[in-house]
Amino acid sequence: MADYFAAHPDRAADVLVDARHAEALRLALDAGQAPTPQALVAEARRLEGSFRRRRRIRRLAPVLLGAMLFGAGWLGHGLLRTAAPPGVPPVVEAALDAQAALDRRHAMLSQAESAVLDVEEIGAALGVEVPQIPAGWIVRDVQVVAAPDRPAVAIAFDVPELGRVLLFSTARAADDTLDPLTAFEYADNAVAMFEQGHSAYVLLDTAGHPDQLRTSATLLLRRG
Repeated sequence: MADYFAAHPDRAADVLVDARHAEALRLALDAGQAPTPQALVAEARRLEGSFRRRRRIRRLAPVLLGAMLFGAGWLGHGLLRTAAPPGVPPVVEAALDAQAALDRRHAMLSQAESAVLDVEEIGAALGVEVPQIPAGWIVRDVQVVAAPDRPAVAIAFDVPELGRVLLFSTARAADDTLDPLTAFEYADNAVAMFEQGHSAYVLLDTAGHPDQLRTSATLLLRRG
């Protein structure tokens, strides 16, 4: 870690700035305000995202942030984690596999991205209903991928305020009970799961917070 920061002093400076912000938040929280002001919660989430967006130290980020918050006496406040539900459904693992496959493709010059999103063709071929895409969402890649029971479609978007996210969509049995929208953190990703009509969806963000992703998933549900 020391060698990395010695070679990248600009990143070291960023970490120190966030450390000072964490200390300021600790002092504010220690003032005993209840409930915790939303501005402080938002700043805590910003700090988490700040670390996680630094891709090259991504594996160190939880350690760095955890050490900072532990030193600040912050672990008891429970602001930064939204626990995954017990028994995460296989569709989430399939979405993570699809995300990993797309990431590998994007790193290969011979594998061109396809930004053509033909929702009618996807519906006819896969039985998947792609939600109406919110304004400002830019399609970056569309790929048919494997899922536990049937093929699915993975769509990479650039989204305002969030950056790159992945929408994984697969068909579901029409007689299954619709599960409500839920958002949580799992495998170093913010995850939102929701169902609508004949399809089930997983929205993934490697750098955001579950509450932010829940808002984006709600937009998709409203437009389904």
